[in-house]
Amino acid sequence: MTSRPLLPGEILIMRTLLDHAYEPRWKAINVESLRVSDMDDGGMGSLLFETTKPDRMFGRTLSEGWFKDEDGFPVMLCLNLDKEDDIFELDSWKVDFSPRLRLPQSQAEILSGLAKMD
Repeated sequence: MTSRPLLPGEILIMRTLLDHAYEPRWKAINVESLRVSDMDDGGMGSLLFETTKPDRMFGRTLSEGWFKDEDGFPVMLCLNLDKEDDIFELDSWKVDFSPRLRLPQSQAEILSGLAKMD
């Protein structure tokens, strides 16, 4: 996988989810310096964070949120840590499993917790 810096909308998502985390140490992370690889998820926007550690595994979810995509479907967001409590992945998926159409433009669009379907 090829790594890249975060896009502006991804930086916004990361800052928002880190702000929602209950542990203050996460607010000090330099999000702009993080590098990611796009995950093979059908275009829903999941990211794997670059590291030098081999064989990382999911440990726990740090923060959750969601925003409405262009077509009105919610895009769920989970910022996950590995077993050593380092940033592991940003899991992103649309509830209808279609590709994500856009990234959020403001923090106000990203709501805490999980989406409630009307």
